[in-house]
Amino acid sequence: MENFDTSNSTNPANVSYRNTAVRYGAIWGGVSILLTLIAFLTNTDPGMPETSGMMKALYSVVGIGAAIWAVVMAIKQHRDRELGGSITLGRAIMVGLMAGLVAGAIGAVFMLLYTSVINPDYAESLKAAMQAQWEAQGMSEEQIEMAGSMSGWFTNPVFLFISQIFSGTLAGIFFGLIAGAIMKKDRASA
Repeated sequence: MENFDTSNSTNPANVSYRNTAVRYGAIWGGVSILLTLIAFLTNTDPGMPETSGMMKALYSVVGIGAAIWAVVMAIKQHRDRELGGSITLGRAIMVGLMAGLVAGAIGAVFMLLYTSVINPDYAESLKAAMQAQWEAQGMSEEQIEMAGSMSGWFTNPVFLFISQIFSGTLAGIFFGLIAGAIMKKDRASA
């Protein structure tokens, strides 16, 4: 006698989310690169103190919007097209983590290229702009020297590389958690 009670649904353990997460993470990383190049070409780098608050806010909104879009679309595609309509919160977080890791890695490699080839004076320009800002605030030479020695570490290419990977991964986890909490569907309700 045959068993007709077998489920036809997809087993999540047999379905990888890597391809989807990598695809949307690469799109997210590409948008980040595009924003950096636009900022460089238009002399509106949000990292520089002389850039207006409005431009900094615009770059932040577009960057965060791209991150949210990438994570939500990766989770949605994985849930609806690869898992048959259901996804757990943990799985959504992992999709977000992987997308963020890929975007962060792309951003990190590009940051090395950017600070060594495209804009090799980036660190020095940032230090000079910060020093001018500190002088305008009335800091003494001793305070400026101390602040400059501490800030020099944050403009180091190795630190920028590591922070890109870390921040991309952290953002992916955060947005994956929020999107997953909203988008999760149990197998029974799918």
